[in-house]
Amino acid sequence: MSKGLRILTLNPFYIQKIKMENKKQNIVRTTTETEKESWSLNTKNQNSLIPAIKESEKFIKFLLNRFEIENIKPYIVVINKTSKNALGTFANTQTKQHFINTTEEFNTITLNTLHIKDCNPYEVLTHELSHYVNYCNNIKDCSGNQYHNKHFKTQAEKFLLSVEKTKNGFNYTKPTEEFIKMLEEFKPNKEVFNIFQSQRDKKKIGSRLRLFICDCGIKVRVGSDDFNALCLDCNTEFKKVEK
Repeated sequence: MSKGLRILTLNPFYIQKIKMENKKQNIVRTTTETEKESWSLNTKNQNSLIPAIKESEKFIKFLLNRFEIENIKPYIVVINKTSKNALGTFANTQTKQHFINTTEEFNTITLNTLHIKDCNPYEVLTHELSHYVNYCNNIKDCSGNQYHNKHFKTQAEKFLLSVEKTKNGFNYTKPTEEFIKMLEEFKPNKEVFNIFQSQRDKKKIGSRLRLFICDCGIKVRVGSDDFNALCLDCNTEFKKVEK
């Protein structure tokens, strides 16, 4: 038997008991025509990112169908920590660390767990989907320094987002009234996005180097309290500045 393989066998008595407990905990079974059967806990507090990933995938498929987007390359939706300055990201298969399976390579649409609490995840997904659609059509809409050009603006507006220009180009998007109406048509389940990562501000640590100064004002910093030197300009000894 493989070292990492575990086989679990349940006694029928315990299976029945689990079913009764599930019923008490208000666990409901949900099915859709396009997705496999799944179990979801009817509560506001999720302990898994899977519902959020499923909701993200469902919304992206909704957009692709609604706007009749075809010729789509393989993609995967990820919810993970990325840069603290990004609400989400899009990475194509040319990225060094991209997802693959046994037959395909995947473009990646990511929601940043650092910002799920304070962003509109549906708007962020639409923003990143705009990059993805442009990439699938061989349209370059963003430079290496994340400057968003007019190609991005054009596609984002097709998805009913409002686009404003900043120092990084047309990178600031927000929902329009039409987008909000479309979202209502989708019937979002916002509660699945209630898991996020906290951000703690790092305390600024001052320099560990010791400051020494001579009579003419020249300053030097060294890593030791034992610093014996003379200034060649004023011929005075460097003295340690106490904090």
